[in-house]
Amino acid sequence: MSDTTEPLSPDEEEAVRRVLAEAAGPVPMPAEVAERLDGVIAGLAAERATGRLAGGVHESHPEAPAVVVPLDPAALRRRRRVRVLFGAAAAVAAVVAGVGVVSDRQGGEDLSAAHEMAKDDSARDSAGALVEGADGAGADEAELPPSPEAAAAPSADDRGGSGAPYVEPRRVATDQPVREVRVQHLREDLVALQHLTLPHPQGLDYSAVTLTAPADFMCEPADFGLGQLIGVRYDGKPAVVAFRMPVGSTQVAEVLACGTGDVLHSTTLAATG
Repeated sequence: MSDTTEPLSPDEEEAVRRVLAEAAGPVPMPAEVAERLDGVIAGLAAERATGRLAGGVHESHPEAPAVVVPLDPAALRRRRRVRVLFGAAAAVAAVVAGVGVVSDRQGGEDLSAAHEMAKDDSARDSAGALVEGADGAGADEAELPPSPEAAAAPSADDRGGSGAPYVEPRRVATDQPVREVRVQHLREDLVALQHLTLPHPQGLDYSAVTLTAPADFMCEPADFGLGQLIGVRYDGKPAVVAFRMPVGSTQVAEVLACGTGDVLHSTTLAATG
């Protein structure tokens, strides 16, 4: 049998070296195998030199087996190298296949874990939405305005801090026109109003609330406090002047806003008469 194996080209040998380097180097052939191969090759070479093959048949005889051409040491080394390279390539392929199987298995496990985490996150989000909805409902109930019954009666602070219970003013109609109280002449107009409507302020009853104004005078109700109230126009709008109970020889006069009872101006006058 003739050896038809051709030597590797330099490029092929370089490619084989790279594969071996990546596979952690060639695997050496066992010493006993190498010695046995060398012995067989040496015996075949001796028979070729005598011109006769095993069994006494000349090589030119038709029944003679094929001639085995002995290989030189370089060819033997190349053949051994090729065997080693093929073995290393097979080992590399097996390692790559194993890595692929492990990667696929790991990828499947990662996908399963990600799916479980997504379901857990979705469940937590749903629970959080329910909790927020309950909190929002509680906040809405807390922010509801008070019922009309609860807001009907004004507190003591809403009545100008007097602390007295709210008293509905007693209307006293007058034929006199509504007087104008001017901002620029506030004290002057209040003194004139006092002398006109309260000629004897010391002798009046301040324990009740009396509103003196024309019958057509319109002013939104409010808690104006105890005293003598006079309907006026202040800065072009309806207002109330409250004359409080005199203290000694003085009397406080306040200009109050309709609807709220807010003090727009306050001054102290002499309590004459």
